[in-house]
Amino acid sequence: MTGKTHASCGLLVGAMTIEYFQTDLFTSITIITLAVISSLLPDICHTQSKIGRRFKILSLLVRTLFGHRTFTHSLLFISLIIILLYFIQTPDYYLVSIIFGLLSHVILDMLTPRGVKLLYPIPLTIKFPLVFRTGGLVDLSLAGALTTGAIYVLFQSFFNNLFLNL
Repeated sequence: MTGKTHASCGLLVGAMTIEYFQTDLFTSITIITLAVISSLLPDICHTQSKIGRRFKILSLLVRTLFGHRTFTHSLLFISLIIILLYFIQTPDYYLVSIIFGLLSHVILDMLTPRGVKLLYPIPLTIKFPLVFRTGGLVDLSLAGALTTGAIYVLFQSFFNNLFLNL
């Protein structure tokens, strides 16, 4: 999937986290930021990704050590992040936004023909039975649908009041 699709899914993850935890404005902005960044983070292994271009040296190092869609797209990577966040006593709403942002990225990449090495270091490629080309119409449509869903969740009370008063 493209960076736009991953970011739009991260936005939806952040919006749903805010809705669930009913956070204040500052915390809500932080949650959305963390969710979007974490939804892009697994592609640090791709030097031409949105995050890879911003952290070129780190991206090149990760790609050299592990390759693309291996360690950073695995349950091992997500587990290590969970342990780290738990160890530094991350508040639940931040932890949820980061973990589900990471998971959203991996799940979306499982919808592509290339799949992911979910069980890394076991060299087994995992993908869904139905896959879509990165950058294709389905990818673009998915990005639009996820963004629309995020906007609805963020402004749900406004939309509900608007339609109830018609």
